[in-house]
Amino acid sequence: MLSPLTKLLLPLALGLALSVAVMVFSERSHERLNRANQLMASSIETQAVASQILALVSDAETAQRGFLLTGRPEYLEPYVMAVPKIGPKLQRLKDLNADNPEQRAHVSQLAKLIGEKMAELEATLRLYKEKGPKQAQELIETDVGRRTMDEVRTEIDAIQNVERGELIARSSRWNADVAFSRVGIAVITLFNLLLVITVYILARRGIVQRERIRIMLEEQVRERTAELSELSTSLQNVQEEERARLAHDLHDELGSILVSSKMDMSWAYNRLKDKEPLVAQRLARAMTVIDEGVDIKRRIIEDLRPTVLDNLGLPAALEWYVNQIGQRGNLKCTLSIDPAEVDLPDAVGIALFRVVQEALTNIVRHANAANAWITMEYRNDRMLLTIRDDGAGLPKGAERKRLSHGILGMRQRITSLRGEFAIDSPAGGGTVVRVSVPLR
Repeated sequence: MLSPLTKLLLPLALGLALSVAVMVFSERSHERLNRANQLMASSIETQAVASQILALVSDAETAQRGFLLTGRPEYLEPYVMAVPKIGPKLQRLKDLNADNPEQRAHVSQLAKLIGEKMAELEATLRLYKEKGPKQAQELIETDVGRRTMDEVRTEIDAIQNVERGELIARSSRWNADVAFSRVGIAVITLFNLLLVITVYILARRGIVQRERIRIMLEEQVRERTAELSELSTSLQNVQEEERARLAHDLHDELGSILVSSKMDMSWAYNRLKDKEPLVAQRLARAMTVIDEGVDIKRRIIEDLRPTVLDNLGLPAALEWYVNQIGQRGNLKCTLSIDPAEVDLPDAVGIALFRVVQEALTNIVRHANAANAWITMEYRNDRMLLTIRDDGAGLPKGAERKRLSHGILGMRQRITSLRGEFAIDSPAGGGTVVRVSVPLR
């Protein structure tokens, strides 16, 4: 079973190989077409040079006969101009057909015939100068020059016919190469297009699968987060219930024991203080210890579950706790509640109290602050709580650290009530905790 990455890389590798093949194919097609163009150009030039040679020889012959008939020198000028051009043209014709044995034979024969023709023309002119027009005219009438000229034309026609055939064949091959190149490029382009579509489909399928997995994972994360949130809320509720039960048990049972013990010791002390002063002294000391135990019991109960919160409500509990923390932690606290009397559900009251408790504890332990301000106000069916201090502020990212259990606990309490919790350190210093809890 191929992996998704292999499925994606395989057509890409194939496309790369095909692109290289296209490049090689195009280069070879280009070379073939260039070669065909060169051969076609050579054929066209060969025909042109052959025609030029025929024209030069014809001009030379015409000029020579015109001079013989009229005796006027100006008629000889085309002959004089044509003679020096014939040799280079023949050499060019030989160079063009150096690789073609059939054409080389025709060119050699043509050169021989032209040599004979030019010799005949030269001999006629020399005879004209030495013996006069009559002798030259008799030489012309022998028909030797006409036969040679016909043979020259025949060789030139043969050369041109061969080149025409070659030109037609090369043109056909050129057209075939062009058609083959076009078909090949079209096929390769179509194949590349199919490869691109295949890669797109595979990539799209991979994206869809990854998106489906991402959605599934996000759903699982949301479910797990909701479960953990519910578990955390349940644990907090259980903790509060356990604290309330423990505080109740301590108050009722331990309180009764301590009070009963002190009453018995007091009775014994009153009867023995005169008769047994040493025993009375021990009893007095034991009653003092019991009083200290009662104070410790009362403080533990208030830490577990402030009775003032259950009996007098959140504003009174906050005022009591602010005073306690100010005395113990050397922190000046300013409390503002608007309105002064607020009737809150039990869950909201205990949550806000625990937030204030945790926030002030953190200020005393970590902020090194001298002042703290606690503001609670009712607005638009929401209870707004703000806790601000003038301390050192939060370390960067502390509110998001997993080990910041106090902050996470405060956030979870408020979140479980569908409220909003925020904590930050303003530019001016200190830390600000903002809480908003709906009451409906």
